[in-house]
Amino acid sequence: MKQYSRVSYAVRCQICAFLEINLSIPEIATRLGYNKSTIYREIKRNSFKNLSYQTDQAQRWSDKRRLSCRKKRLLKGEYLDLVVKKLKEDWSPQQISKRFKLENVPSVSHETIYKFMRRKPNRKYYRYYNRRGCSRYSQRRMRKDSQLSIHQRPEIVNQRKRFGDWERDSMIVSKDKLLVCTERKSRFTRIEPYQKFDAKMIGIKTLEMITPLGRPVRTITNDNGPEFRGDQDHGIPVYYCDPRKPQQRGTVENTIGILRKRLTLKTDLSKLTKNGLKKIEDALNLRPRRCLGYRTPYEVFFNTKVALVT
Repeated sequence: MKQYSRVSYAVRCQICAFLEINLSIPEIATRLGYNKSTIYREIKRNSFKNLSYQTDQAQRWSDKRRLSCRKKRLLKGEYLDLVVKKLKEDWSPQQISKRFKLENVPSVSHETIYKFMRRKPNRKYYRYYNRRGCSRYSQRRMRKDSQLSIHQRPEIVNQRKRFGDWERDSMIVSKDKLLVCTERKSRFTRIEPYQKFDAKMIGIKTLEMITPLGRPVRTITNDNGPEFRGDQDHGIPVYYCDPRKPQQRGTVENTIGILRKRLTLKTDLSKLTKNGLKKIEDALNLRPRRCLGYRTPYEVFFNTKVALVT
């Protein structure tokens, strides 16, 4: 006996044919591989009052029952229009649900509103209030199939056994933007300001920052931000992390965390000369790291020694 499965239209055709030649229900069940109770139930539910069984009518009744047993939509009509209106007014699903209850308006849970927003045609509503969620959906939507996923990155990159594997990210400082590139093995870091989120320009600037250092550039890893999408094919494989997975580029994220002590969100870069930014970069690269045996990123990257104490 096979596992339970719904009676299909083809099976109903066979049931109808077997009934016409007066086969018993247990015999029909045996021939079709169903339990006899399934066939009994099928004939009882989908027969006319005169107990005649017709395939097409049986299929229509079965389809109608399947539709009627589904969960009813909780968001519809005027209530749906009101929820959408509040989403456009920058309300979160939690705010909508709780405020409606507070004013004794028929309400649904915030999870129901989230489920509505997660449907493909409704994802546009994320942009009204969900700043972070909207960007992640955009990253998924705009990622090209030709882009390399971090899961395709060679295992040797994870092991940090060679020089030349870089991570990069953007750092917002006041109204300005910084491009931060960190080498995975040595933690050596380069910092440069840039003006706009132009992927082609960012690709060129990245090469200008890291190729003159005397080490081969083997790979680059970054997130799916708009500044890193586009024409960047310079013979160097660029790997893209999964959305909401900053730990996949933890080296550069940690570096930005250290830089935040000197470059806060309120720092005005226009008052900080290029020499001043270079001093911050040098201080970072000449900072001993426990993960490097208390050597500095500069010493590891250039295989040298620097007297920092005496």
